[in-house]
Amino acid sequence: MKYLYLALLQGLTEFLPVSSSGHLVFYQKVFGFQEPLLCFDIILHLATALSVIIFLKKDLKTIMAETFISLKQIISGKKFIFIWQENSSFRLGILIFIAILPAIVFGLLFSNIIEVMFGSLKLVGITFLFTGTILFLTKYANQKTRSEFNLKDALIVGLAQAVAIIPGISRSGSTIACGMFRGIDKNLAARFSFILAVPTIIAAGIYKLKHGIGEINLSILMIIISFCVAFLSGYISLIFLSKMIAKAKFHYFAYYCWLMGAISIYLTIFYY
Repeated sequence: MKYLYLALLQGLTEFLPVSSSGHLVFYQKVFGFQEPLLCFDIILHLATALSVIIFLKKDLKTIMAETFISLKQIISGKKFIFIWQENSSFRLGILIFIAILPAIVFGLLFSNIIEVMFGSLKLVGITFLFTGTILFLTKYANQKTRSEFNLKDALIVGLAQAVAIIPGISRSGSTIACGMFRGIDKNLAARFSFILAVPTIIAAGIYKLKHGIGEINLSILMIIISFCVAFLSGYISLIFLSKMIAKAKFHYFAYYCWLMGAISIYLTIFYY
């Protein structure tokens, strides 16, 4: 049951703006949960990556096809600036690539510090409160929205994702919120964040491979069931979050994050 619960937790919190890493630290500290086996953790990451790939299959297919065509045109001699101006899907693909770079740099430079942060429930309590505040402020985001990202938007959202490596700060919450604060249409901000999740989740899984796969001590059946649970819960959370954003209820998640933050800090003061 422990592994099925971890799979459910991964699937739900990977995309809902409540911080999957913050929940992992909370449950490790409060309930004595051990961090999942490396191989199992990578399997869960693959499951959630697959859920967002299927959820956005049309968008991803278009971006990949248009990027391939555009690269062929560049090789054949057509100027990059013309293709950039003409092809919105190609622009989006480039901006996604740019947006992922800050997180990669941040993760490589501060990996040791980040690992230490995963041992602090007090820090997670504070960052949960911070995440909740950011989510709540989206209620007052600019109502005059734009329908396309630019280079500056991508860099700022990328920096927000880099900061979200800190446990307790939600990746989806911070990236969607930054898009909204920049005046991007809320649904487009969410779509950009979801697309950005694909290379980010895959990169995180690859990064974990530096420690090696390790032994797989689970049965094939348990691995398959856990994969399915993470995949289905991830897919459902994407649908749910999309509807909440469309109904302008994104800030509702702030109350949950504030509650988790308050509980974490209370436990730190009186029990740990």
